[in-house]
Amino acid sequence: MEYTARAMMRLLQYQGIPLWRNVVFLQFTLQIVSAVLVVSFLAIVFTNLFREIDQREIPFGFSFLDRSTGIPIGETLIDYTPEDSYRYTLFVAFLNTVKVAFVGVVFATIVGIIVGVARLSPNWLVNRLALVYIDVFRNIPLLVQLLFWFFIVLALPPIREAYVLGDAFFLSNSGFAMPWVAPQGSFWPWVLVCALGLGAAFYVARVMERRETESGRASHSLLAFLVITFGVGTAAFFAFGGPLDVTMPERGAFERLSGGTQVSGSFLALLIGLVVYTSSFIAEIVRAGIQSVSKGQTEAARSTGLNGTASLRFVIFPQALRVIIPPTISHYLNLTKNSSLAAAIGYPDMVSVATTLTQTAPAVSLIGIVMVSYLGLSLFYALIGNIYNRLIRYKAL
Repeated sequence: MEYTARAMMRLLQYQGIPLWRNVVFLQFTLQIVSAVLVVSFLAIVFTNLFREIDQREIPFGFSFLDRSTGIPIGETLIDYTPEDSYRYTLFVAFLNTVKVAFVGVVFATIVGIIVGVARLSPNWLVNRLALVYIDVFRNIPLLVQLLFWFFIVLALPPIREAYVLGDAFFLSNSGFAMPWVAPQGSFWPWVLVCALGLGAAFYVARVMERRETESGRASHSLLAFLVITFGVGTAAFFAFGGPLDVTMPERGAFERLSGGTQVSGSFLALLIGLVVYTSSFIAEIVRAGIQSVSKGQTEAARSTGLNGTASLRFVIFPQALRVIIPPTISHYLNLTKNSSLAAAIGYPDMVSVATTLTQTAPAVSLIGIVMVSYLGLSLFYALIGNIYNRLIRYKAL
């Protein structure tokens, strides 16, 4: 009997500690129980959801994806006709969302860095202007800003009276048109040569920076990088006989422009609104990141003979990136999700197109596809953030 009791006690112990007092066992058990509860809750929710959908005869399913939509889309990144399928239509709308998100991220980053640095300028006027920019645009709801910019675009003159710069750039209430390039037969060989030139320029710049660090003499690595990159690209361009054909926008009949590339007024208003709103947050992140670097670093940079700009570029900003980039990636994600407000000003993004398609297809299925698409974009941003954090983390000696 005593042997059986001892055996039972051994079974109720882990690493010599009773299970009810073992922290590792309790945490593991809590995680198992939590997972079971969450899965059970989701199973009940979706079971009830599908039962209600079936009982109320709400259209649901994905068999419609191969049917023709018959719905035009005013602005597309790739070729599209109303005879295309729902699947292709949603893909076109997804590319529209990615286009405005990508361009918005690029411009919001540039503007945010400029305003953030200006916020720390010793010049009183520049500093106050940056402060006003941040406080104004950060505290006005994005939807209000989008409507504001949209109505400004609508107030622009028509194409026949458009603002023209050098017979190449047209700004009107229909949008913005500018010259564009069309790839020719030798485009991809030229891209390959440019990529090799870029790699060579990067290698040379790294070698020159290393020598600058060792010798203390300026090497002008950035200038060398630009000269090699543009030199190789230009030489290859003429060697391949022009792999790109430049097309210019021109006025046509019925107040329309042909040639070049054009973006609609709704895209222009959406882009301006997203860039202005998001850059005001990024500017504060940049300011905080720069101020997180100790003043001793600035003083050390100045003691080596670097001026203010060089100190910021070579010493302060590289260290501040550890603080700046993680929250900035979160605002990239916010910009992408905020682009769903495009429906309010008529830009055909995923939400806008899916909402239109609900007239002829199951709404639940369409919105579910949109939700999964935004979730995929969110996970992509999270992946980038995790990779960056892993690359910059301090490693123990």
